[in-house]
Amino acid sequence: MILGLLILIFPLASIFTLSVLSGVAILFIGLWLLILGARTWSISKGPSILYLILGIFGIILAAAIIGNIALFSALTAFWIYLTGIILIIAGIASLFAREEKSSRIASLAVCIIGVLYLVVGIFARDPVFLAWLIGLALIIDGIGLLI
Repeated sequence: MILGLLILIFPLASIFTLSVLSGVAILFIGLWLLILGARTWSISKGPSILYLILGIFGIILAAAIIGNIALFSALTAFWIYLTGIILIIAGIASLFAREEKSSRIASLAVCIIGVLYLVVGIFARDPVFLAWLIGLALIIDGIGLLI
């Protein structure tokens, strides 16, 4: 709850910090993939090349995202859009795959949640809204842990 409140009080500093932490994490993943690609080179060229390409891509992404609030917000919004689209598709597929009325209602609920994700994704491009969204989620989670 305290972390959620801090994010709500300092939204831009929080998103900046999250972009730096995410960038550093992606950097370590990229470096690990480069090492893995080099280690597997003698065993199999195909996976090794894939690891090397992914590692280079990870390092480039890390360099781009560290401290870049706008890019971090855009990538987060993209992830939210993608999740919303997946939920909508899964809900529609589930509507046709189920016969029980309660299961169809659940499938419709999944579609509605997917649409809500799309709406939230529109606003998540704004770093302040993204910070508020993360802060509120942490506060709600903290309250849930206390109950």
